[in-house]
Amino acid sequence: MIVAGIAQGIAFLPYTVGTGLNELNKGLLQANAVPLDDSYKATFGVSIDDKRVDQKSGEVKGKDGMYGQYRAEAIFEANRSLHRLLVSQGMPENEAKNYILTGNYRYAFTRNQILLAIVYRHPGEQAFRVAAKQTGIVTTFRPDQRGWYEPYERDVNGQAIDEVVDWVAMDYKSLRQEKVVATMMVLSVESIKSGKRSPDYWQVEGPWMAGETNEVMRQSQNRARTALSTT
Repeated sequence: MIVAGIAQGIAFLPYTVGTGLNELNKGLLQANAVPLDDSYKATFGVSIDDKRVDQKSGEVKGKDGMYGQYRAEAIFEANRSLHRLLVSQGMPENEAKNYILTGNYRYAFTRNQILLAIVYRHPGEQAFRVAAKQTGIVTTFRPDQRGWYEPYERDVNGQAIDEVVDWVAMDYKSLRQEKVVATMMVLSVESIKSGKRSPDYWQVEGPWMAGETNEVMRQSQNRARTALSTT
């Protein structure tokens, strides 16, 4: 199931929540995917064999939780972790910085639902000018601003900004589990390595913003379920 799931990208992530750490790592190794150990090192600074890591749940003892906790700095740290993992797998650092983990948090706090996307950002770390997602106000965004970590198809001049590599709609609080975050990083890197693109994201973002989150969650689940049902 894990081998089939990896091919579905981060849409597979919710299906891994109940899988034990060792079982998940074995499946990733059998699939020749990025090892979970590499992801833990890049994301949390520890090996999965470290005594602080619970071998079943994947929890890192003594580590202050950041993800799934309504912390503004989480998206910044997640991107630093993603870039570290990409570089550890052999990608040049200047190329890794074109890949951005983005999050739409509009319903994270009220409905426990988040829309995540990995994008290839053509301008890299350069500032860009767009109509902001949350306000509609034309704004110049830079990497030190939260709005920079949302996907934008084009800038105010019609120039392409983001190509969506992969996306998932999921329960926000499940990101409180270190194992889930580490697996998200692995699946993200696998989608990037495969050259995947998911232009269907732009068709679900509008309904999500309009409040049709349950329908988008269902579509996200179906992206992985169809493939998994044949395994």
